[in-house]
Amino acid sequence: MKIYKYILGIVLVGASVSCNDFLEENPSKSTSVVPETIDHLESLLNDYNTFATEGASELIFGTDDFALTTDLFDGIPASISATNVHYATWDTEYLPTTTRPYWPEEWKKIFTANLILQNVSDVSGSETQKQQLKAEAHFIRAYSYFQMANIYCLPYTNGNKAELGLPLKQTTSFEENIERATLEETYAQIETDLQIALELNRDLEVINGQNRTWRASTVAVLGFAARYYLALNDYTKAQSYAEDALDLHNFLRDYNTDMSFSTRPSPVTIFNPDPEVVNIDYPYTHDLQSIPTDKLEWGESYYYRYLSNGSWNYYPSTELLGIYDQDYDLRYKYHIVEDYTYDRGAVNPAFSYPGYIFFYKSDILSGPSVPEMLLIKAECQVRQGSWADGIQTANILRGYRIDASAPANVRDLSATSQEDALTKVLEERRREMPFVHRWYDIRRLNNNEVATDDVTLSRTFYPYTGGTILSSETPINFTLDKNSRKFARPIPETDIIASGGVLKQNQY
Repeated sequence: MKIYKYILGIVLVGASVSCNDFLEENPSKSTSVVPETIDHLESLLNDYNTFATEGASELIFGTDDFALTTDLFDGIPASISATNVHYATWDTEYLPTTTRPYWPEEWKKIFTANLILQNVSDVSGSETQKQQLKAEAHFIRAYSYFQMANIYCLPYTNGNKAELGLPLKQTTSFEENIERATLEETYAQIETDLQIALELNRDLEVINGQNRTWRASTVAVLGFAARYYLALNDYTKAQSYAEDALDLHNFLRDYNTDMSFSTRPSPVTIFNPDPEVVNIDYPYTHDLQSIPTDKLEWGESYYYRYLSNGSWNYYPSTELLGIYDQDYDLRYKYHIVEDYTYDRGAVNPAFSYPGYIFFYKSDILSGPSVPEMLLIKAECQVRQGSWADGIQTANILRGYRIDASAPANVRDLSATSQEDALTKVLEERRREMPFVHRWYDIRRLNNNEVATDDVTLSRTFYPYTGGTILSSETPINFTLDKNSRKFARPIPETDIIASGGVLKQNQY
């Protein structure tokens, strides 16, 4: 399997690799080529297509941001596959045998980082270039390990430190151990890599009107550091790094002036029972699918990563929809696309349900960003007692997201207590970054010092088998309790088998 090769193997690198090439060859002992110049290593990191995609179905389907109801499935069964349901109900019986893209995607990124670290001292180039490249490789490795630890491992707590973490790959050697380290050891490596990455000294450049976010910068590393320490409930460090990032880059898009609907018509004929044409309004960001121009011009991002949903079914739950002001919140206006299920085929009989659209039907920016930093700062202020200041920080973002015609008491959040302020800021975080951060947030909220923000996930849906949803049977309840071991999602069994049992599966 590819993941086992990436954990064990050596990647093909040659002088012919261009800035936008994919790494198309599988690693092998016989085809490896040793890089000789700094440009050979730079070309690997300029391949933004390889590094940007995050196909984590656990994030897309596994939280209360995603709608999984019997009514939705009955209305558009073709749009929700059995595998989608497995993710949405935190399955541990069928998912381990399913081929999943996210696990090998992130190992490939780690492998490339290790390849750079292994060769950077020996290639031609200036010492300054080498130090920058080294710091960037440590950043990539820390980022991917953090992402995977939050999916395939239990939350990082004092009680979980001895639990299974991840294989700690630091070279491209076939002989390096792939046994899973402890969770404490895994986070120790992430922190070590992060501290080295913080030595990166590079501005967020603008090239041809596009932010060079496909490469790491100082502000990108600071943004990730804020995210990392928030996950550890270290609010002092998280706030400090968020503020440092905002000092370097604080651009926000004003949804009043910088967002619009697509000028490309999207008419769909539905039957009720007579035919009727319905025009579906998409934001202009829906227009480009495979060209990254819009994403790179977005301006708020520090680092070019995006959550990718190949099923095109970001269906927002009624709970998520209910926390938007549907009259004045421009995020609802432009990102919640009414009648989206018509465009996905639910036309005869017609079944209407909205979809969440950010870029095309599949992509939501997920790298560190200005809005995320503002919300981290706001939450940390609230949790450390400066709750009125936290509300004001959150209101900076809302000034760019709420319709300018809204009354002041609608535009600006207010709170009567620290607990009320925390609820308001967490809701704002969820409105601003649905799907992308909710899984990470639930894990940390269930393991901090406050019990009032705990989240138990529950769904009522049809039973299923490996490939079939049993929609003729009585729906049952699926629950993910706050301390469930299912927060560590299954590793693909194919890779456990390929390892000869060296890789161990999570225990449930």
